[in-house]
Amino acid sequence: MLKTMTTIGNYAGWVALTTCMAFSCEATAQMINTGKQTTDSSGNSRLQDASRMGRTSGAKAAAFQELYDYEVSAKNLNDEVFPYQQLLHKAYVIMLAEQKIITAGEAKTILGGLATADQQAAIHPALRVYLPYEAAVIKAIGSVGGKMHTGRSRNDMDNTTHRMYLRDQLLRIMEAVAGLRAAVIARAAEHKTTVMVVYTHRKEAQPVTLGHYLTAIDESLSKCLDRYQELYARIDQCPLGSGASGGTAWPINRQRLGALLGFKGIVNNTIEGVAGWDHITEMAADNSIYMSNLSRLASEVQLWSTDEYNVAELDNSFAGISSMMPQKKNPDALERTRKAAALTTGQLAGILTSLNGIEYQHSGVRLMIEPKSLDAVLAATHTMTGVIRTLQVRKETMLRYARENYSTMTDLADLLVQYGHLDFRDAHEIVATVITQALDEHLTADQVTPAMINAATEKKLGRQLMIPAARLADALDPQKSVQRKTGTGMPAPVAVEQMIVSGRKSLTAQTQWLKTQQAYLADAVEQLQTLVEKY
Repeated sequence: MLKTMTTIGNYAGWVALTTCMAFSCEATAQMINTGKQTTDSSGNSRLQDASRMGRTSGAKAAAFQELYDYEVSAKNLNDEVFPYQQLLHKAYVIMLAEQKIITAGEAKTILGGLATADQQAAIHPALRVYLPYEAAVIKAIGSVGGKMHTGRSRNDMDNTTHRMYLRDQLLRIMEAVAGLRAAVIARAAEHKTTVMVVYTHRKEAQPVTLGHYLTAIDESLSKCLDRYQELYARIDQCPLGSGASGGTAWPINRQRLGALLGFKGIVNNTIEGVAGWDHITEMAADNSIYMSNLSRLASEVQLWSTDEYNVAELDNSFAGISSMMPQKKNPDALERTRKAAALTTGQLAGILTSLNGIEYQHSGVRLMIEPKSLDAVLAATHTMTGVIRTLQVRKETMLRYARENYSTMTDLADLLVQYGHLDFRDAHEIVATVITQALDEHLTADQVTPAMINAATEKKLGRQLMIPAARLADALDPQKSVQRKTGTGMPAPVAVEQMIVSGRKSLTAQTQWLKTQQAYLADAVEQLQTLVEKY
């Protein structure tokens, strides 16, 4: 018998390990085996990385390496799903015995045959497909092995193992996103008073703080976790017992099968059990939505890190180098994250296209979410978590841009409305006239004078409006602009702190839900193994 596993994920890892022992393990991107090794931040031994030279000659972050490794991974869906197929066979044999469809003695013999076939499959990948696997069981124990397929089809088996696989992968992704949320919230708390400019249309808009920006990212990540949590309930339904499509006359217990495999419910209709694919499409869509948000964050940080913006810099462990230009420090972690996002979007498009061409029935035309796409999501999430944690922020440069580059002009318009009793549209046009003059004269925003405002007002409205210099300076100060905006969700430190507190509260709830599901699945695997050992 196989060693008891605490989680389905660990069980899958055991199979992968035994496979790797039998065959050469997958290549690790950019690593060279010269006998020299380094250690990452966790103390794990790593081969020398051929890409670490020039300005980034230090160690590459382990999370960043993931973005290279998934691209050269030799993972395939059959191997990834096979551990769940092994669990399914055991659960099904136990159910057959409990329902008196086979005897306890037959169940014991079949379970022994499964153990033999599992050992062979760890060495021979061809046995990780059902019919060759079944043949190996029958060869090991005789024709009684064929009884394990009573009342079932590869159709409902495949749909069940796909759900089990995606259920585990969904929890892994959620755990990674929760880790990213924690990193974002922590940095937001550090930068509640770090004034910066928020952009619209890639043009400077208004003063905010970096903490305010990061709490926006956190809110987006929270919504992504909510979507994943809602999806989990729809994936966590067992279709086993649907047969090929029309069910079976054998007195199987579908609810018992679902419980043995850790499902909270079953797919009720047997046609839906083998034809339904919307949960897979939905997961691909949720991945694509999440990754598009992550790509947007990566794109913005990449802009910040350009020589022209120069308000942030990647830690060396998340940057790359040019093979030709010694001065370069490339934002490879950010660009590869954006590349991973493109892969997940392509996966969604492929799945939708495959479904468009078939009827509502079981079909081999349908595309499944591939392991590479899921690993891309995980690698990008881990990488961006590290990027956020280690990002070097140039506070003084951020503040200078906010002070000099006209981000406070809305505040100035508001001052004209309040002090001069103008309507906002007139104030808007007066300030626009002032800005045009300032730009023509190569003045920065903080060099605008009361006389310029008075001249523009006289030209527009035919009246005088002399703003006191102190009031004008107050309106043009980006730090005071931020402090004035104390409403819900706004950039004042007090408002950002409220969002941080709210974010931590929701993250705690999401993390607790995640731990509960992980524990439930681990317990289901342990209980199934205990039942197997009783035979």
